[in-house]
Amino acid sequence: MRACLIPLRTLPGQVEMNFAELERRLEQAAAHAPDLVCLPECTLTGYLYEQADLDRWAEPLSGPTVRRFSGLARRFGIYLCAGLLEKTAAGVYNAALLFGPSGNVLLRHRKREEHPPFFCGAESHSVETPFGRVGILICGDLFNQQAVAAFNPPPDLLLIPMSRSFDGRSPDPARWEREERAAYLEAVRQSRIPALIVNALEEQTDAPAFGGALAVTAAGTLLAESPHGTDEILIVELGL
Repeated sequence: MRACLIPLRTLPGQVEMNFAELERRLEQAAAHAPDLVCLPECTLTGYLYEQADLDRWAEPLSGPTVRRFSGLARRFGIYLCAGLLEKTAAGVYNAALLFGPSGNVLLRHRKREEHPPFFCGAESHSVETPFGRVGILICGDLFNQQAVAAFNPPPDLLLIPMSRSFDGRSPDPARWEREERAAYLEAVRQSRIPALIVNALEEQTDAPAFGGALAVTAAGTLLAESPHGTDEILIVELGL
């Protein structure tokens, strides 16, 4: 299976510009004929967490964002994992969806490690695909042992969209090399499930997500990496 991780360059709150950038990057990725493309957390909006922003940008699953992602999955004939702000009658969830090549939603995950005004998800599910059983966690969920243990059955592959930033300086290559990368590798090792991790590369915000992507084996070994602080596409071949 060939996977493509796109650390999307994102302007928080600029949905149309971010969608245009996503289309451009998918056109680039198509040259590699990927089976699966994974995008960052809160793909088109950036990671927004003020109530006013959630009121403006959160959408139900019947909204235009899901239709756009569905259309992209069909257009490129790919499995597509993307994040969004999901509006429900109860409140807003930080969610991620897996679409099949026909554009249908195969899997939804609601982030479990989240803070108000978001609501927190409480379940971890996976779905069978032609290249194995796939599950989704979002960012800090990877470090939640209950979230990982809740998969039944456990997946063959974890997709982990992120929008992770550092306080102060972000990106910070020295901090990444000193501690951050190793923390992700150890968390994947503890899960005992191979993982694809992709982070947004945010611009024009005080604490921008720092980009990059990782492919990690079940033993916690780094298989491939897109450099910290970049939006470089990562293409990786996986045998699941």
